[in-house]
Amino acid sequence: MSKRDLVERWFVEAWEKGNMAILDEMLAPSLTDSDLLDGLLAPRRDFPLLVEVIHKLVGPLKVEILRFLQDGDWTSTHYIMTSPGPDAATPLRVEGVVLIRFEEDKIAELISRFDGFTLFEQLGQLPPDALVACLSGQKLTWA
Repeated sequence: MSKRDLVERWFVEAWEKGNMAILDEMLAPSLTDSDLLDGLLAPRRDFPLLVEVIHKLVGPLKVEILRFLQDGDWTSTHYIMTSPGPDAATPLRVEGVVLIRFEEDKIAELISRFDGFTLFEQLGQLPPDALVACLSGQKLTWA
């Protein structure tokens, strides 16, 4: 299986389907609960919770790979996540980038950057143009 196939499998099984059995299949045995995976300490325990929370926020989602690069054991993937939204009436479209280092066909390191700001704007959790307001020096405050 190619590295691109492995990345696609990760997105489909873990993110789209929420199939957490994939963690045992795709995470390297060298990755222990004391190692960080994308900022998660104990990824086998915490990753399922992260996926569950995202699914509750956005509803069913689909990930499309826009660009894929490979350099040895490392891959870089620019992707877009789309969803009809939690109410199936508020479409969401958010981009991200994930770097994955493989040990053979297993994920040994994973670093992602996801445009959470845009996601929370689209969900109505941040005001429209919140980033522009922040760049102008304004503060976002909640009463």
